[in-house]
Amino acid sequence: MKIKSTITAFALLVTPMTWADEEKHDHKEHAEHGHDIKAPNGGRVLHDVEPHAEFFITKDRKVQITFLSEDGKGVASDNTLRAIGGKRAKATKFTFEKTKNGFLSNEKLPEGKLVPIVLMFKNARGQKSNVKFNVNMADCPTCDFLEYACTCDHDDDHKGHDHAEHDDHKDHDHAKEKK
Repeated sequence: MKIKSTITAFALLVTPMTWADEEKHDHKEHAEHGHDIKAPNGGRVLHDVEPHAEFFITKDRKVQITFLSEDGKGVASDNTLRAIGGKRAKATKFTFEKTKNGFLSNEKLPEGKLVPIVLMFKNARGQKSNVKFNVNMADCPTCDFLEYACTCDHDDDHKGHDHAEHDDHKDHDHAKEKK
């Protein structure tokens, strides 16, 4: 059984990841449906998990998950979490320590500016939520957040801006824009 779960986790990692897989609609649509939850640590809100959760990379590159109430405050959750990330040939299997309102990884996010990750949540009722995306550690050219957590409204002027709703410019060099 362990081999089967390892193969399943690896299959999730090697599946081509695009931002469109994770979110099929933009931030404005989230707000219209009552999903305008602010991330308390400046991370990315994961709307596909109940309760919603914030994905945040700490200064020492650890993955921090904080479950959120509707008003964006940390709450306890019965969810469990598994995660795998990095390059296929050298994938990192994350283990987590439970915190008051979520989890903190024991392992660091692999090096790089664009790191694929798969988060596998499971609640006490056995319901599963898999969230996969590329963690873009580049600076946003217009705000103080890293790209993976950026919530800028660019009025459809997304030149080189890597958001969940548009993956076609992920290899763009933001350093040229910050002149």
